[in-house]
Amino acid sequence: MNISNPSPPHPVAPRFGEIETGTELPAIELCYSQPVIDRYALASLDMNPVHTNEEWAARAQVFGMPETVGHGMMTMSSLASVVSRAWGPVSANGGSIRFVNATFTKPVRVGETVVAKGYVKKKHHHGEGRNWVEVKVEARDTSGDVIGVADVGYNLPD
Repeated sequence: MNISNPSPPHPVAPRFGEIETGTELPAIELCYSQPVIDRYALASLDMNPVHTNEEWAARAQVFGMPETVGHGMMTMSSLASVVSRAWGPVSANGGSIRFVNATFTKPVRVGETVVAKGYVKKKHHHGEGRNWVEVKVEARDTSGDVIGVADVGYNLPD
């Protein structure tokens, strides 16, 4: 632990009454370089050669590509990151991710930069302490193709 550089505080989520349908969250940009994919493979314990072995991927050409690709769960993490970076997986004021429902539409090639953005799609009024929002997130690669979409449920403080 570095005492001279303490961890940044958890983000604060907006209150349920303050957020409007259509509110956009800040976009994020992520690079799927081979070292990043390799670190994800170690963290997830998914060492499938389609992700980690460049020589094997060149021969196998999985997805018709002679290169490694990012993990599907890495794509889902990228989608969920739009919400967690803005409001925190658990916010300082009690907000939290409720669910992530993702669909992968295109493999992410090694070296790709992905831009993901989202907006509040719907507010779910269930009473004090039970209100949440649904955030629609979409990620695109550098060619503009959609690589994944997700609905992220987020519990907001009252």
